[in-house]
Parts: sequence; C-alpha cells; structure tokens
Amino acid sequence: MIRGARKQMIVIRTGNSQYFDEAYFVLRREMSDKKGDQTDILNEANRILSESGSDTLRRDKQKLWRWLFFGAGTVCGAAVAAVTTLLLLL
Repeated sequence: MIRGARKQMIVIRTGNSQYFDEAYFVLRREMSDKKGDQTDILNEANRILSESGSDTLRRDKQKLWRWLFFGAGTVCGAAVAAVTTLLLLL
C-alpha cells in the first residue's frame, strides 16, 4: 500500500448480469474532497452500468435480425425454386 494515498470506492453488486457479480467505481480526488450528494454518485454509477449492458442487448438484437433475414431469404429462395420448377415442368 502506498502511504498517503486515500481513495474512496463504491461497490455495486449486480445480481442480474450474466457476466459480472460486482462493479467497483473509484471516485476522483475532487469528488472525495467535496461532500457531494451520495444519490447523484450512485445514479451516475448505475447509468454507467446500464450503458455498458446495452451493448449486449444490441448485439443480441442484431443476431436476431440477422437470423430473421436469413430465414426469410431461405423461404423466398425455396418458393422461387418451386415456382421455377413448376413452370419448367408444365
């Protein structure tokens, strides 16, 4: 431990994440000197956590759309092949 170094830290336990159990936020020196509102600090920490989790949701939605378009393309391709085959046989 370094002498004279004093940091304040917020620990948030996230029980709903599949990747993280806890998040650690180290306050800046300016904030540790001021007596800021604890709810503001916790709201900011929660905002950062929610923004970091949105990337996972965005990727999941992109995967879903990709599979939906793939399925729609496959069905359309099969329909065009069936119609073409029927027209050639008649």
